[in-house]
Amino acid sequence: MTNAYERFIAPMKEFNELAFKSMERITAVQLKSLQDNAKIGMYALNTAAEVKDYSSLKNYLESQIAVTQYVSDTAKVDVKEINELGKEFAVNAKEVVEKSIIS
Repeated sequence: MTNAYERFIAPMKEFNELAFKSMERITAVQLKSLQDNAKIGMYALNTAAEVKDYSSLKNYLESQIAVTQYVSDTAKVDVKEINELGKEFAVNAKEVVEKSIIS
């Protein structure tokens, strides 16, 4: 009886572990992005507070163009990484399901 129960539960446990690890990795990417964006936001606020004249305003606005490009580039990288993690999860989940059907 225990063997039948274990065979029934094992694929669910394996799938749950897979899902947990996948969510953990995706969350890590999202947290890193959130931390980076918070730092960028604080930097922007600090530099904006230092604007005193036209020249410093011009420098600030030019720096914001570079910051915007950086944020856009890193967002693309993060989206690609999350997409790859999703694909990896799908492949692994399919393997778990196929293995449980065959067993």
